[in-house]
Amino acid sequence: MGRARLVSMRALFCILGLAVGVASAQVEVSVAGIRVVAKGYRSEQEDQKFKGDEVRAFNSFAGTSVGLLITSKEKVIVGMDEDRSKITVFGDSQGTDFTEAKGRLGRGGVEFGFSHQSNDKMALMTEVESAGLPAKGAKEIILKGELMVSVASKSALMKSKLVDAKKGDKVVVGGHSFEIDELGKPDWGKDPLAITLKSSVNHKDFRAFKFFDAEGKEIESKRAGSTSMGIFGKRTYTVTFNLKRKVDQIVLGLDRWTDLEKVQVPFDVKIGAGL
Repeated sequence: MGRARLVSMRALFCILGLAVGVASAQVEVSVAGIRVVAKGYRSEQEDQKFKGDEVRAFNSFAGTSVGLLITSKEKVIVGMDEDRSKITVFGDSQGTDFTEAKGRLGRGGVEFGFSHQSNDKMALMTEVESAGLPAKGAKEIILKGELMVSVASKSALMKSKLVDAKKGDKVVVGGHSFEIDELGKPDWGKDPLAITLKSSVNHKDFRAFKFFDAEGKEIESKRAGSTSMGIFGKRTYTVTFNLKRKVDQIVLGLDRWTDLEKVQVPFDVKIGAGL
């Protein structure tokens, strides 16, 4: 395949989310972009076989990506649960099944890529990616599935007891346990203290984390980074905050969503494309 060319993008379905349980929320999904990248060029010389020597369009690996825009009309989008979201069909009008394609590092099928949330949290962009490519002459890319999205509108602040700010200590707030995984001067910046909390709870499920001193005064803080790791169906989350004041004791406050609900958002779209 010499090159890939986007021909058209048609109007797509916007579907009301069906809430898990009795709650409901209005959430819509639409296609925001598509990228088809053919295989690039790599020198046949033995000393030129590294991936960095390959010439690729858009500096991207071969495959097909579709950007999905998730918007909410009433409630804030707290996040998307990739583990409970699923893609049932990803292919083209010629019958090519992208879910069977083998990707990089032995990974196959289809994956969710980069996600980005708007500042007002009323929209979230995610990407569906596969190493599969449309067959020559294909006129449409077909994508079906279901996204699991969390939405909310109301929150309330809960606080822990006053605890020593020491590595390895645990902080419990409203039944949620957090271990102080790291504590000390940040690797960069002028803030005097950085604290990393480890838990089985995703920090994105809360509206905000707040920190207070022994007198109950809030310590100005800013999130500096986060990671997650999953194994055998269990996932561990870490989140780091930089604090503007160094303290020996601390109170952790969680601004918890009180009306958080999981919303199933099915979609079935056909995107006009050609090679």
